Amino acid sequence: MKKYLGIILVIAAIQLNAQDVQRKFDIRFGVGISLLGTGDMTTINFENEINYKINHYFTGSFSLNYGNGNSGLYETSTYFQGNLNIFISPFKNSRRNDFRIGTGLSIMNITDSYFIENFNIDSGLTSTYYLDKRDSYGFNIIIENTFSITDRFLIGLKLFTQPYVSNGDINSGILLKLGLKL
Repeated sequence: MKKYLGIILVIAAIQLNAQDVQRKFDIRFGVGISLLGTGDMTTINFENEINYKINHYFTGSFSLNYGNGNSGLYETSTYFQGNLNIFISPFKNSRRNDFRIGTGLSIMNITDSYFIENFNIDSGLTSTYYLDKRDSYGFNIIIENTFSITDRFLIGLKLFTQPYVSNGDINSGILLKLGLKL
């Protein structure tokens, strides 16, 4: 009987420990708008993020973003972005509500296209566009609030600005995020 009780306690301890490890990770998907380049382009952007809870106050994250817009200075602007961030939760991140402030590094690949001219060729009208491609390196300033709807599902709002010191670009916006604790 002692042997069975010991096995049950070991299995329960492993299960509790495994659940604690699983709760350290979460994935979040966001959608929102941003102003790319001091408001020159309004873009719709999508974010995929993975978070690792270091302790009750600190969280690390990695995210990939895609943005596209056709309202502003250029005909279209498209960007792909990678971010590596660290967050501090001044009121702890162990409750249903997690308010956090973060910063980190960002790299963005941007393609802007704009119209140059129309000209006639025997077969019809042809338009010429110019593509401006560049990489930008900078940092993030983030304010985010996340609420746990259940033990596993999250909903949140993220405000961010990303000044890119390499060439003067800036990207600022707001995202609505849904997440899942793993």
